[in-house]
Amino acid sequence: MNAQSKIAPSIEEERRAQRQSLIWKGVLHLDNQSADVRVRNISTTGAMIESPMPVRVGSEPMLQLSDTVTIPATVEWTVGEHMGVSFHEPFDLALLAQARPVARSSWAPPDSAVQAAWERRLRRMSPAQLRDEFKDYIRD
Repeated sequence: MNAQSKIAPSIEEERRAQRQSLIWKGVLHLDNQSADVRVRNISTTGAMIESPMPVRVGSEPMLQLSDTVTIPATVEWTVGEHMGVSFHEPFDLALLAQARPVARSSWAPPDSAVQAAWERRLRRMSPAQLRDEFKDYIRD
């Protein structure tokens, strides 16, 4: 066993770190671009992130989890909108207990005329019509 393997844990050992499942909003910063993301799970060594921004394996983004928590990472794998990142330094999960999720918001309230028209339409619908209108949003 060489000196390097005694000091640094193997990649396999890092991947076995206890993961905490969660859905946490954050922002991924890479190459002068930023995207709102969802962190699906996290450990001291990495995280699984859902992001609309395409990212290459080997990229080194900054993962911002709150106003005070930003973590440098390396993208290890990507599948569709999901990616796995490894952190450059061990991450203290206790920092999340003291933080609030951060996300840039592009949502704006609807125009008042549009909102009023939508509300009038909904008031005229029967329960069956409402159920049909929102069937994709309601679970039985």
